[in-house]
Order: sequence, then C-alpha cells, then structure tokens
Amino acid sequence: AMMNAMAVVACLAAMTMPAEAFVVTTSMKVGVLSKRGCSARNLPALSSLRLCAEGKESESANNKWSVNVVDENAERIESVKIALLSSLAGSIAMAPLAVIEKSSFYPSEAFSAQWELAHDGLAIMLALFGLVYRYAVRTDGNPQLKQGVLGAFVITRAWSMLQASETCSALPLSCGAPLSYFNWEMILQGSGAAVESVLAFGAAAAAIEIGFAQGWVKKFPSS
Repeated sequence: AMMNAMAVVACLAAMTMPAEAFVVTTSMKVGVLSKRGCSARNLPALSSLRLCAEGKESESANNKWSVNVVDENAERIESVKIALLSSLAGSIAMAPLAVIEKSSFYPSEAFSAQWELAHDGLAIMLALFGLVYRYAVRTDGNPQLKQGVLGAFVITRAWSMLQASETCSALPLSCGAPLSYFNWEMILQGSGAAVESVLAFGAAAAAIEIGFAQGWVKKFPSS
C-alpha cells in the first residue's frame, strides 16, 4: 500500500514538475536501479521501476545462503528437531557414566551442585552441537568435516572443565609433574571430562546420522 501511495505521489509530482526536472529525477531513479541490475530498457513506466526494485531486493534476501533454500521456516523446524534429538541422545548415552563420577577422575562428584550445573550445560551444548553439525556437514560426505565438528566440541568442553590444582602457580602456569603445565590430578580430571564428552557428542552425532538415514530429520538444505 505504501509503494502504491508513493507511485501516486510520484505521478502527481511529475504532472506539476517542469519537464527538465522530471527527466533528471527519472534518470536518477534509473541510475540507482541500474546498479541493482535493472536495465533502463526494462523500465517503460514508474510501475516497472517499482517491480524491478522489489525483484532485486527479493533476490538479495535469498543470496544469504550459498545453496537454494526454498522455505526458511521448514529449515528452522528441522533444526529444532535435530537439536532435540542431539540433546536427548547424548544425555542418555552419558548418563551411566555420569552417575558414578568421582572427583578423583572428574572435576566434580556425582550429584553435587557443580556436577548438576556441568550436566545441565552439557544438555545445552548437545543441542547447539546438533545445530552446528547440520549446518556444517550439510550434504557433504566428507568424514573429516564430521570429525572436525565432533572434535571441536569435545576439546572445548573438556578443556573448559579443567580446574587448576591448589599446588599450581601462575604466570607461567606450573602445576608439577609430569608435564609442569598439567599435573596428574588435572590429567585424570581432564581425561574423565574428555571421555564423557566423546561419549555424549559421539552418541549425538550417531543419532543424527541415523536420523538422516531414516528420514526422521533432514540435512541442510531440506528441499
């Protein structure tokens, strides 16, 4: 409605505008639209100006994807489905290990407040993992791409859960044997977090791949 009103105003202005001014104004519009790919030969009237501009703006909106996306709402629904599938599968897979965790080989004791906080965060990370996995892997059959996404989440989570021992000193970080930067306590805790992360994110990735194969969820793009 606003575009129609603007067209009417433009027509009225053209009727009262001196011929020279009208030519200059129209030329300016044609010049701007030409930069968008609209040719002057395709602009016999003001309505054509508007239609050409709208078409180019719509084309520009679709160019945010490197692949042909027919329905963005459908893609959002598929992403939500994968996020739920990833979070559920990963949480179930790591649950048997989570309930027996001890501070001797994991950053927190099972059923402690810190343990609960860590696993609530893991459920959210698993949902984000599903989203990233779908948009990163897409329809490619490259196994290194899938392993890269998995490894990035595993390493990031395991490292972020490490806690410096009380014997550590800073600048530079020195914690003692065997590696100075990491002592045995930190290595054991990091290993426990890494094993749990591999189990959780690996199960999520496997569930997503099964979902792709069975048609429960769709790769990106889904159309």
